Amino acid sequence: MNEQRTVAVLTEMKETSEQTYFGSIHRFCEELAQYGEERGLFVYVTSPSLYLQHIGYQWVGGEWRKRDVPPADVIYNRLHSRQSEYTPLFTGLLTRLAEEGGTIFNRRFLHKWEVHRYFERHEYLHPYLPKTALWNNEHTLEAFLAAFPSVFLKPIHGSQGRGIFCLERLDGGICLRHSTSASTAIYSSIDHVVSALRQRTKTTMIIQQGLDLRTFDGRPVDFRLLCHRVRNNDWRVTSAVARVAPPHQFVANLARGGELMAVNPVLREWYTASDAFQKKQLLKEIALEAAAVLTLEAEGLYGELGIDLAIDVHDHPWIIEVNTKPSKQTEPTASPQSVRPSAKAVMDYCLALMEERE
Repeated sequence: MNEQRTVAVLTEMKETSEQTYFGSIHRFCEELAQYGEERGLFVYVTSPSLYLQHIGYQWVGGEWRKRDVPPADVIYNRLHSRQSEYTPLFTGLLTRLAEEGGTIFNRRFLHKWEVHRYFERHEYLHPYLPKTALWNNEHTLEAFLAAFPSVFLKPIHGSQGRGIFCLERLDGGICLRHSTSASTAIYSSIDHVVSALRQRTKTTMIIQQGLDLRTFDGRPVDFRLLCHRVRNNDWRVTSAVARVAPPHQFVANLARGGELMAVNPVLREWYTASDAFQKKQLLKEIALEAAAVLTLEAEGLYGELGIDLAIDVHDHPWIIEVNTKPSKQTEPTASPQSVRPSAKAVMDYCLALMEERE
C-alpha cells in the first residue's frame, strides 16, 4: 500500500489543449477530490490507457492538472461503456492492479437478466419481482400477452430507457410502442408483431410483465434510490428521488425527458402523511435488501448501486431494475461549493476497503 492512501476514479475523458472533460461526472469528480483531500486521500482521475502509463489528473488550486501518479490502493470504476470493460486495455489494468495489490469496485456492468436471476435465488424478494423471462420466440410473447394486459421487452444491456418496447392487447390486435419514439403501431397477430420486432431488435432481450403504475399528473412514476456500501455487507440509502415520465411516454428516465421530483410530495399526492412515510420506508428496505443480495451473488465488489422501484395502482411496490453506474444527475448539489452525500459515501467506502486490508 502507498504511503499516502490513494484512490483512482476510472472514466472516459476528452482531452484538449485547453481543458480536460470527464463527461457527465465532471463536477462529481471535483467533489470526490475535495472530500478525499479532507479525509487525507490522494485522489486522481484516469482512464485505462493513462493508468497503465502512471498518469492521472489531480484537482489542484481549482483545476485539473495532468501529472505522474502512484498506483491506486482503490479504483472506483465509472467507465460508461460496457465495451470498455472487455478491451485488452482494461484487462491490462486489472492485471496491473492485482500485481500492485490494489482493489477495484463496481468492476463491471451487471445486465438485466443476471440481476433478475440473482434476485430469484432469494425468496423474500419474489413479491417485488415482475415476472421476467428471456425472449427467444413468439411462444414466450404469446404466453406473456395471455397472462398480462401489457408486457415490456427490454435489451439486457440497455440503459437510460433506450430500446424498450411496450406491447398491449387491444380488441383489434396488439399495440406496439417504443421508448424513443412517439409513434404507435397496431398489429393484427402475434406473427406480425414478432416479425416487426425481429427487424428492430439486434440484441438479447428480456420480456417482462407490464405494470399499471401510479401516476403524477397522469404520467407514470418510478423512484431511484441511490445506495452505498458502508463496509462488509452493510448498505445505506444516500438519496432518493421520484422520476415522472414525460407526457405520452412509458419510461421515466431523465435521458428520455423524465422529470425529477422530491419523493415526499409525490407520495403525499397518493397517501396520508403516515402512509407516505411507511411507503417510503418500505421502498428503502427493498432497495437495501436488493443491494445486499447483489453483494452476495455478483462476482467482485460493488459499492454503489442505483435501485429503481415503482408502486402500482394496487399500492404494491416493484423492483424495476438496478444500475451499477448510476447517474449523478438524480442527486443535484445544493450549491456549486457543496459535496453531495454520494461523493462522501464513495470516498468513505474507499477508506473502509483500505482499512480492511491494513
